[in-house]
Amino acid sequence: MHVSPGPITTPEQAASERDTLLDFIARGLVCTMAGALGDGHGEPSEEALTKARPVADDYLAAYEEWMVKIAAANAAAGPQ
Repeated sequence: MHVSPGPITTPEQAASERDTLLDFIARGLVCTMAGALGDGHGEPSEEALTKARPVADDYLAAYEEWMVKIAAANAAAGPQ
């Protein structure tokens, strides 16, 4: 199944989408660590998610920076 979200057209939508991504990444980090430690696959606690969120934010910020660099390089190259 392929889902194509509508375009993000406002800063509020962008902030909401970023928060959603942060939650997904934080949950993934918590589940990965729990699996690596053999702690099983229960629902992550709010404390664990709160601790994972800054790490998720770092990953997302690095991704955003990489995407901006790619967009700038593509714009500089001009039409192909």
